[in-house]
Amino acid sequence: MIEFNKNPDRDWIKQRLIGVSVCILFAFALLFLRLVYLQVIKGEEYRRQSEKNAIRLKSIKSSRGLIFDRNKKLLVDNRPSFNLKIVLEDAGEIKKTIRKLAGLIQVPFQELMDSIARAGKGAFYKPVTLKNGISRDQLAIVEAHKFDLPGVHIDIEPTRHYIYKKTAAHLLGYLGQVNIRELKSGKYPNVRAGDSIGRYGIEKSFERYLQGKRGGRQIEVDANGRTIKILKTVDPVAGLDLNLTLDLDLQRTAEKLLEGKDGAVVAIDPNNGDVLVMASAPSFDQNDFIGGISGKKWEA
Repeated sequence: MIEFNKNPDRDWIKQRLIGVSVCILFAFALLFLRLVYLQVIKGEEYRRQSEKNAIRLKSIKSSRGLIFDRNKKLLVDNRPSFNLKIVLEDAGEIKKTIRKLAGLIQVPFQELMDSIARAGKGAFYKPVTLKNGISRDQLAIVEAHKFDLPGVHIDIEPTRHYIYKKTAAHLLGYLGQVNIRELKSGKYPNVRAGDSIGRYGIEKSFERYLQGKRGGRQIEVDANGRTIKILKTVDPVAGLDLNLTLDLDLQRTAEKLLEGKDGAVVAIDPNNGDVLVMASAPSFDQNDFIGGISGKKWEA
């Protein structure tokens, strides 16, 4: 009878190999199940999220209607303005980005954060206006550092301009930034956070006609929110123009007579009741209200 001696070392190695093989198979099984979960169960959801991140709808501001006197002399028009904006979804660490931006363009950090707060919670995926009417120097600085400022961009948009400054200021009125309460009221369907609406005078009374209708643009963006390609554009519709019965030359003559005095002058055509002059002193420059007026100017 022949005896075969078992080699304990060989059995130990065999057991180790079996154990390692089981671990590898288990790991592959987990990986396979994870892939099934991601691709089959969650695949459609992730695909929609990916498309949402890549395709954006960008609102285009309409030009406000022009205002003329009775002789077709232009009193109020629109000028291009560089408006600083941010898409919070693309901004990464928002406070860090805003702090860097504030330092670069020499604007108080809290002023920019207040602009974000005014936009409300629903503005996370939409452009939020940080500051209207930045200077060309500030524009150049932002463009030079755009890769360090995720989500930050500049839009060139029409901004109100009062050609004769203080002339007929009390009659024409001025604009002011819309607030959260007004946005939620539903009274201004074409207005977005950071936009301005009529606050006084004709600008307020004829707001619905002057406002116009916003357009839109479907764009493809990269991971930082920068435009890669424009897919579709719907042009905005400008607001309606207004022709007043006011006579600019007579108005300026009346205001010249009121210089250095407190008072008012009204002139009406007796034949048809047209208001030719409506002057009041002291007056103010409506252009100071564009983008917000400082306390110092308001006191003056």
